[in-house]
Amino acid sequence: MKIKLTNQERQRLLTIAEDLIRLESDSLYGSEKAVSDYIFQFFQKLQTEVQKQECTPGRDNIIARIKGTDSSHCTMYSGHMDTVPLGNLSRWTSHPLRPAVRNGNLYGRGSCDMKGSIACTLFAAEYMRRHGLVPNHDILFVYDVDEENQNLGLKKYLGSPAPADLILVGEPTNLRLNAGHRGVMAFTVTIHGKSAHAGQAALGKNAIYAAAQVIASVKALEKELSKISQKYVGAPSITVTQISGGEKVNVVPDRTRLRIDRRLIFGENCFSCTKQLEEILKDIEKETGCAAELEVTTYCPPGKIDPDTFLFRQLAFLLEEAGMNSHPEGFPASCEAGLLQEKCRIPAVIFGPGSISLAHQIDEYISLDQLYKGAELYIQFFTKLNYTENFQ
Repeated sequence: MKIKLTNQERQRLLTIAEDLIRLESDSLYGSEKAVSDYIFQFFQKLQTEVQKQECTPGRDNIIARIKGTDSSHCTMYSGHMDTVPLGNLSRWTSHPLRPAVRNGNLYGRGSCDMKGSIACTLFAAEYMRRHGLVPNHDILFVYDVDEENQNLGLKKYLGSPAPADLILVGEPTNLRLNAGHRGVMAFTVTIHGKSAHAGQAALGKNAIYAAAQVIASVKALEKELSKISQKYVGAPSITVTQISGGEKVNVVPDRTRLRIDRRLIFGENCFSCTKQLEEILKDIEKETGCAAELEVTTYCPPGKIDPDTFLFRQLAFLLEEAGMNSHPEGFPASCEAGLLQEKCRIPAVIFGPGSISLAHQIDEYISLDQLYKGAELYIQFFTKLNYTENFQ
């Protein structure tokens, strides 16, 4: 039986999404508490098994479980509650924490990434309870904090993860099955020079000049990496994204800081990418005399699943049954699927409503059609996915 939401049910789903958008959850400031409290209370009202998992004071993961007829199998949904910062409020057409519906779209920070997806799962849980739908197996919901920063929440969860057979990572994929994603690393490079009066610049070691050479070397590496490509994930990349340094216009700068984003493909790892950058810094230190410190601030490995596996094919079948495109794609950003796969050894598929191209943007939005269809498809997945080979 296909799931088709009534107008009343659509309005209920929209209300849940709007509720979540109103609650600020900027990971930069660790402000996810209001969202985690909302989700916790939502499941409590459904009389569903739910718990808080403290990561740091005031920052809790929420873990809920719906029991199925066969608890020896489990499908896990993974979603992050945090968002990126609101950005320049003057550039938003409407306030990012005041959800607005315009031209068939729901606007607000997190609407696409990924409160729309979370709203779909909350509605799905409520829908199953209201209609007396018992899934074939357990459904585990894991909502974590700090995904947009250092993955604090997921790393806490992975200290004692629950067993599962399949993970659905609810990032925005336009409701397409994504079979892989690149990993991500973030580096901070601090370059130490020697200050001097700018009128006698030769007595100093200019940390900004050394940084410029680092940037040039990174650009050269970026060009080489762009020549590589893998199915579903594309090419690795490296990009300098932030720079700061200098004190006064008449002082040779003795310190500069760079932030560097690195995207990994399969065959690369934290060690190999770090060593690559260390070699660049070692060469530039020899040339300039400026020492450099390298710090890894973020690491998530790449993730992938074989589209020919039994569980992926089941999801594809359910999409086709709903009249949707089931052709596998690659997720163009990074996400927590790779971390989950690396630590849990569980296959993970990235699937959710909304477009990743709208994430982290001013006037972020999700189309209402995607929101409604996302809820319908999650209900289908949760209630019809079967862990036996005689699936029809």
